[in-house]
Amino acid sequence: MKKYLGMIVMMLTLCLATAEAQEKGIASYYGLKAHGRKTYSGEKHDAYGYVCAHKKHPMGTRLRVTNQQNGKSVIVKVNDRGPFHKGWIVDLSWKAAKDLGILSQGVAPVVVEVVKSETKNAKPEAKEKQNE
Repeated sequence: MKKYLGMIVMMLTLCLATAEAQEKGIASYYGLKAHGRKTYSGEKHDAYGYVCAHKKHPMGTRLRVTNQQNGKSVIVKVNDRGPFHKGWIVDLSWKAAKDLGILSQGVAPVVVEVVKSETKNAKPEAKEKQNE
């Protein structure tokens, strides 16, 4: 009995971890008027960069956002909190929204996934070059 209970707990844990790895919902974007405004992280919002607002991911987390309507995707950095509208999961910079093809409609169904850092497996020389 304990053996089966342990297996059930392990399976539920794996299911929850997989569910957190990918979110589906609606993406919106900041208008150009937000350019230069202070974000939750303290940075100024860069409408022409690849940044976003997310409710729960830590500041600095890189996310891959994929438009479910056309398959286009971008990688953005979390530097703000939001969106605070039911069903919306990410607010994108103007540039990221443009690259995803959602400027004309204003919102789009998306999939959001955390991007693992590539620098952990980088060679020491590559890390030194990044710091120069």
